[in-house]
Amino acid sequence: MLNTVKKYHLALFYVIYICFCLASNFVHPVTPAFLQLINCSNSMFGFAYSAMALGQFLTSALWGKVGDKIGYSKAIALGFFGYAFSALVFSMAKGPTLVIAGRFIAGCVVSSIQVNSMAYLTSIDAPMEERNSLLVLYASLQSICSAFGFLVGGLIGDFSVYYSFYAQIAALTVTGIITLVFIHEHSAFKKSEDKLTLKDVNPFTSIIQSTKILNVVVAVFLVSTLVTWFASAGFDQNFNYYLRAKFNFAPSSSGMFKAAVGLISLTVNMTINMWIVKKTNVSKSLCAVVALAGVSILAMVFSQTQTQVMVFALMYYAFYAIYLPLQQAVMLKNDDKSSKGAVSGLFNAAKSFGMMAGPLFAGLVFDINPDYAFMTFGAGLIIGAIICYVNYKMLVKKGNE
Repeated sequence: MLNTVKKYHLALFYVIYICFCLASNFVHPVTPAFLQLINCSNSMFGFAYSAMALGQFLTSALWGKVGDKIGYSKAIALGFFGYAFSALVFSMAKGPTLVIAGRFIAGCVVSSIQVNSMAYLTSIDAPMEERNSLLVLYASLQSICSAFGFLVGGLIGDFSVYYSFYAQIAALTVTGIITLVFIHEHSAFKKSEDKLTLKDVNPFTSIIQSTKILNVVVAVFLVSTLVTWFASAGFDQNFNYYLRAKFNFAPSSSGMFKAAVGLISLTVNMTINMWIVKKTNVSKSLCAVVALAGVSILAMVFSQTQTQVMVFALMYYAFYAIYLPLQQAVMLKNDDKSSKGAVSGLFNAAKSFGMMAGPLFAGLVFDINPDYAFMTFGAGLIIGAIICYVNYKMLVKKGNE
């Protein structure tokens, strides 16, 4: 059981995490309007997100080691200060150079918050059931608070896009100070005495080592992961700009839409996902849900009215919210005893490459015709569903189903 002191620090940690989820999304709804304001091409939105995803991929291993060395709370605070600085750089942009630089810096530092906040929770000296409950709460807060932050940022951005930047910088700076002063490490935490080396922080080292456990079944699953995240990240990071370009959406309208997505995601996770996990074969269900997500995107592209576009987009996001946790569950089925969790590392690597490639592809074709990108993402999810089914049949043959 958690004692009173631990509960106090956990409660404060969650308050801080809520503030982060809110603040980190203040700028997202105004980014399309901001990029238009500084006369960047439509494709810059995809390039900027790819730069951020690249920064996350390159530094995740580094921040994990730093957290072990100096303490998770201090590493989280550094992430807050770094993210505030990246927002300042982004807000000063007058062209592509500082846009890419600001987003890349953001990716490099936000990975510290992501990696070390998870490490802070999983390092708690408590029974497994309690830690699982804490992680479920963590994921739920991320979903709903991120959507609400998107809404708040959009409402602020209707006055001026720069106000959203200023609000984010201020909120992250204050949150960083509070974290540094008031959040303490758990009594069970022990600082690592190991020195940081280039080998330790090289993001490619662990991937190369993990490939030793690759077999055909795992390889097929990883291909399905890369394809689905190529489509999902590409859609999510360009849809906001799509609405701006096609329907001239105000930042507040984009924020309200994202808030609706957050509520839908929370609802389907609490209902449909629970039913799928308890009543169906998760691997088979994953195939169907991914395919339906792809069909929803294609239906959206060929819609004639704004209402139809919004309806099919909401349908896509509902299916998206369903298949994300299902995919992680299928990952565990591919991770047999011989791999000792190495599949998890390869899964994250495939996911990261997809997150970089999808928005980058959309950025390259957006100026030609934005519909081309979304048609590709819809078709990609349908192909991903077929690959998922191949993986399911392999798992059946292997005896893992």
